[in-house]
Amino acid sequence: MTDQQINLKNPVIAGVLAYLLPGAGHLYQGRMFKAAVYAICILGLFFSGMAMADWKAVQPPAKGSGKKIEMLKYAAQLGVGLPSMYGLVQRERYGPEGSRPTSPALEAFSAPFEGQINLRGDSPLTEEIQGTVHLEPETDRFGDTTYAGRLETVIDGKELEFHLGSHIHLGREVKASENRVLEAPILGDQATPFQSIGEIRGSIPRPFLNWYQVPMDDEEVQELHGKLGKYHELAMVFTWVAGLLNVLAIWDAVEGPAYGYGGSESDTEDENSTNETDAE
Repeated sequence: MTDQQINLKNPVIAGVLAYLLPGAGHLYQGRMFKAAVYAICILGLFFSGMAMADWKAVQPPAKGSGKKIEMLKYAAQLGVGLPSMYGLVQRERYGPEGSRPTSPALEAFSAPFEGQINLRGDSPLTEEIQGTVHLEPETDRFGDTTYAGRLETVIDGKELEFHLGSHIHLGREVKASENRVLEAPILGDQATPFQSIGEIRGSIPRPFLNWYQVPMDDEEVQELHGKLGKYHELAMVFTWVAGLLNVLAIWDAVEGPAYGYGGSESDTEDENSTNETDAE
């Protein structure tokens, strides 16, 4: 039986709010204590697991993967609501498993670069460097639109600038990795503008919203598991349990707390009067 003294307001609205954000349905009903308990416990458990797994515990399966176990795992995480639903957006952006990513419209941007530079010629050089790359869309000799730009770095205390050719390899925009691969040829001076005198190989940072909750392939999962060890499975369990606990919170928001018969003052008085009558 449910306690009729508690105003559940609209149970449907309360249930939807409780799903979207743990504790929100109870807050809507004015049940402040339960709202705080559910929000702190469920969200705390979920984000503890996320932090433990380097914010990669939520792993939605790629479209067309057909991996039922991964789908069940993500279904449990979806019980938390909005905190895990961004994975659905990333799943669409990532595309079908095994497909080649569609090239977005190229836009100019700058990013910090970290990697290796290799220079050939009279003064060959191979060195680990840090710097800044500036990339801009450019139409090459064959009419294809690609990236070209320049690299600014410091080598042996000297500020240097290198021009990068149009045959730049840039990792896909959306991927479950904080770093985006960048490889590019270094062009010669104005006398030899199309001659490569070296290359750079390294990476630039990928924006948080381009790697957070993105589907992971088997190699990436194994790499993460090797990095985290036993904490990987523990982190996953935290997020699964959080999602399943929120199912109970949703039920409580829709139906209210359950109470057994008896236990109230009126019930006790009725029971005492009945006992006295039997005794007489």
